Amino acid sequence: MLEIYLFVNPLGSRCFRCEHDVLKIDHQLNTKVNYRFIPFFNMATIQQTIEAYHLNQHSLAVRQNVSQTIYQVILDYMAASFQGKKRGRQFLLLLQNALIRENINYNNDLVKNVALQSNLDLEMFMEDRDSSLAKKTFRQEQQVAKSLGVKEAATAVVFDSNQSQYGFLLNNFDYDTLITAYQNKQLEDELSVTNFVKNYQSHPQTRTVQK
Repeated sequence: MLEIYLFVNPLGSRCFRCEHDVLKIDHQLNTKVNYRFIPFFNMATIQQTIEAYHLNQHSLAVRQNVSQTIYQVILDYMAASFQGKKRGRQFLLLLQNALIRENINYNNDLVKNVALQSNLDLEMFMEDRDSSLAKKTFRQEQQVAKSLGVKEAATAVVFDSNQSQYGFLLNNFDYDTLITAYQNKQLEDELSVTNFVKNYQSHPQTRTVQK
């Protein structure tokens, strides 16, 4: 069995494609696949988003708006996930589709519509999206990324039950690299990351996969 943790910029088109790649992996491999999307948020994420949307890089107001939008989208995803991981993933993918592919501006009406499409309890979701629990979960997720040595979005950490001592860190994740590495058993040990966070202590180290 594979466990895949994909760290994503929720406003990034490349990450959106990576998420869809992860969803189709179990159709290619003869093994069970569990996966989770973890939002990743830092200064590089903000800069990448500004560049991707061709926004004014010199405007402080633009930078603050992008930062706040990414942060709120992450809190929305946290809140949706409180009603089940599958519904959380569906919510994120639908919201990203509206923002990235349909170029719809982020606003409360859009968020409510996506929540309803995802079969969420709307009242509960609206309460949770600005809750202290959502913010706490966000901070915990960022600590997961830090503990694993994740430095940029579109990074995946993969655990293989047949090699349970290690996890595998794939920078610039792509579908073909993971499929080939898994099938050929070519996940090589190059970098170890210790002090794995509490939630994943059963996997004490990660190793980097080179393309």
